[in-house]
Amino acid sequence: MSRYSADQQDLRTQLFSTTTTRRVPNRTASPYDPIPAPSAKHSESMLSSLESQNNDDVNVMNEKVAMLKNLGVKIGVEINKGIKLNDDITNSFEKGSVNLKNTFNHMVVMSKRAGITWKMWLLVFTIVGIWFFWIWLF
Repeated sequence: MSRYSADQQDLRTQLFSTTTTRRVPNRTASPYDPIPAPSAKHSESMLSSLESQNNDDVNVMNEKVAMLKNLGVKIGVEINKGIKLNDDITNSFEKGSVNLKNTFNHMVVMSKRAGITWKMWLLVFTIVGIWFFWIWLF
């Protein structure tokens, strides 16, 4: 029992058959032997066909190169956006770090002026935070 139907087997044998319908050009035994001259009309039509195929292939290649160039430009734009975003984030973190350091320094100066150490302020804020949390639970 075959897993292919009769029609599919026929298509497969047609596709993979060893007989070809293409015409193979006459080749000489040596590259230095003279090539038999085909008729001028046949040569002209063959050259025209080959040139049109070549032009089609060149057009397809030009389209692919243009698509790759466009893709490369878009990738470059995205990379530049990412670099700019990374720089902005870095600058924001640096500003935040400076602000936190200044706030901490101001808190230390304030605690020294008040006569209470910063550890005591931290204890007061912790007790108030625990008290708010306790109220929130009940």
